[in-house]
Amino acid sequence: MSLLDKMKETAQKGVDKTKEAVSAGQDKMEAHKLEKQIADLKEELGGVVYAQRSGSPPDNADAEIERLVGEIKNIETELATADAGDDAGDASDAPAASE
Repeated sequence: MSLLDKMKETAQKGVDKTKEAVSAGQDKMEAHKLEKQIADLKEELGGVVYAQRSGSPPDNADAEIERLVGEIKNIETELATADAGDDAGDASDAPAASE
């Protein structure tokens, strides 16, 4: 293998590592965004429940609670699916154990 080929190979490895790092960063940002959505929905849910328990519920309180709980569950499922995909990718990147 010539020196030029070795340099190209090394440069490609660097590019591949950079792409992996960017992808990991994007995944973390997406997970943080989903967690923020869950927190916002829970805050909204708390407001509806508080209004309901304090005697001034909105007319559609039960439907609103169901909607919010459903959205939270959907986002939690999406987040768990994304985490499971990350874990599977991590396992494939791990070096094989030697015997």
